[in-house]
Amino acid sequence: MGPAHPRLVLLAAVALLFAGLLPQALGRGKGGAPANPLVAGVCSKTPFPDVCTSTAGRHASKYKVIDNLAVLNMQVEAFSKRVAQARKHVATSARTIPPAQSQALTFCDTMYMNTQDTIGAAQRAITFKDTGTAKIMLQLAVQDFESCDRPFIQANAPNPMGKFDKELNQMANNCMTLANMV
Repeated sequence: MGPAHPRLVLLAAVALLFAGLLPQALGRGKGGAPANPLVAGVCSKTPFPDVCTSTAGRHASKYKVIDNLAVLNMQVEAFSKRVAQARKHVATSARTIPPAQSQALTFCDTMYMNTQDTIGAAQRAITFKDTGTAKIMLQLAVQDFESCDRPFIQANAPNPMGKFDKELNQMANNCMTLANMV
């Protein structure tokens, strides 16, 4: 291909960089950190492998053995942290929305608090390798945070928690799939 080949590679790398895909193309997670290949291998079997690899993979250094159970624990821990971030976002959003919507946000906060409790129960069940109970708790967690949308839909108002709810749903689905793999 001659001298045009390096230019094509450079052009492709620039296109991937602008599309935000270069870190993933190089086998790296979010933030440019190298993706753990063992975590990525397990995460590849989940419905949202990129979400799994980038969130669960952050906890890989805490585990001596990376297997399905370890990745499940990593993903549940990441899920728990993301719920905590959602609760913080509720508090921030409550300052900037109309009073009528603040009641809906208060409801969301209650649902996220319930989600944290059910995730804690799932984590305890996973410790005892009781994946049946863990899956039930994870399904309850999904129902809790999905309830956050209801008051906004009824009020025909945008939900400032929509992005969080989408990410939490993806993480929960990954957790349930990982629990089935244990």
